[in-house]
Amino acid sequence: MAKLDKTEEIKALKKALSQEKRKNKTLEKKYGEEKLKNKLLKCDSKKSERIASILSLRERETVDRIVVPRHRHDEITIRFAVMLYAFVGVSLRQVPQILQLASMLWNGIGDRQPSHVSVLDWVEKCGLSITKGCMKKKTAEEAYSIIFDNSITVCGQDLHIELKASSEHPGHSLKHADVSVLRMKADTGWNTQKIKEQLELTIKEEGRKPEYVVSDNGLNMCKAGRKLGLVHHKDISHSFGMFLETVYSKDPEFADFIAKKGYARKFSHTPMAPLMPPKRREYARFMNVFDTVHWAKSVLENGHLLSNREKYMLSFVWSHASLVEELEDVMQAYEYMEQLCKQEGLSHRTALECRRYVNTHLMTKGDRTRRLADMLIAYFNREEALLGSDEVHNITSDIIESTFGCFKNRMSPNKNNGYTPLVLLIPLALRISNIEDCRRFHVEQLLSRTTITDIKRWRGDNFCQTPPLRESN
Repeated sequence: MAKLDKTEEIKALKKALSQEKRKNKTLEKKYGEEKLKNKLLKCDSKKSERIASILSLRERETVDRIVVPRHRHDEITIRFAVMLYAFVGVSLRQVPQILQLASMLWNGIGDRQPSHVSVLDWVEKCGLSITKGCMKKKTAEEAYSIIFDNSITVCGQDLHIELKASSEHPGHSLKHADVSVLRMKADTGWNTQKIKEQLELTIKEEGRKPEYVVSDNGLNMCKAGRKLGLVHHKDISHSFGMFLETVYSKDPEFADFIAKKGYARKFSHTPMAPLMPPKRREYARFMNVFDTVHWAKSVLENGHLLSNREKYMLSFVWSHASLVEELEDVMQAYEYMEQLCKQEGLSHRTALECRRYVNTHLMTKGDRTRRLADMLIAYFNREEALLGSDEVHNITSDIIESTFGCFKNRMSPNKNNGYTPLVLLIPLALRISNIEDCRRFHVEQLLSRTTITDIKRWRGDNFCQTPPLRESN
């Protein structure tokens, strides 16, 4: 009976609150909830007791709110919105819709739905705060390495990025959680001097030189490292691709095979489309030539399933069967050595194992594979000479290509826009790359230190002027 009376009392209190809300709707808009609460409590004693009871009941039912300075929305709404965009990967316009759905399902989340422009501002503010040094994962005293590279050209500009990682290999392929952004800058004409200046600024800010740096085989990057006296590892994947290009690019048999493969793609809009070879990539084509090798090997192994017409159209594969078999041996060697060095790092043991594999599986083949084997052995000798006695180094820059991909998937399809402050998504995406980082991620500290003016100032310092940027200014 007492339980029933308590239920009826709560219903009565809720009804009283709804009546008071209807009467004071205009006041709530004018004064806000806190001022309205104080104003209503000045009513007669019975009403004030009911209102106080309901307000306390609502406070117990809703999620605790953290106020973010200079922002209308509370911390949990902003944090949820930023993680939806940077961690989950939904679009800017989908974030408000998801917040609205969450508000319907869970009481106290997202009372007000922000616009997609607000979400973009929050993402850029958080990214800039992380770039400036808030919430660093690693201490300045810890030995570190730098992975740096330039992205593809967009509107005449290249994006230069430097990532910081531990000097000791983590024992697995590098993940986004293992690195953080040190510097980002978009500019034209990245020569040796410009790259050297950026590395010098980074070293000055960190207070000490890195144990080593990793980049591709670009001449300007190699020269910048040498001028600064840095230990410079050349990326294993780019180096292997460069060796392939040196051996096979001018080989008549390989050139004939690639030309006929390109001609076969003309049948992509015919019933033979499922059998067509993969499209040749414009950039880093020798790093991705093994897609064609996989396809050609599959054609050779499944030739008995093809019709006479299909065999005729793909007859060039059988005429180059020896080349395909040779490239398959090279592909297996590359995959084995890259997997070993990326997962376990470069050490004296892994370098010895790679040289042993090359001598066993490539040095005993034809002239082309022997030339390739000599280049591979020379590469491992050169890279091993940069190691200390028990050191294990990272010699791949794959993580920076993946980092570029975080931004390229979100950037505007209109290349005339060039690079925009959306590149600040990169440090944010690295900061919350897994669920454990999301649990420790709090936006209050990040947003309280950064304003829209800071973003405009950073954009002016790190980007070239493009027509869209001039209009936004």
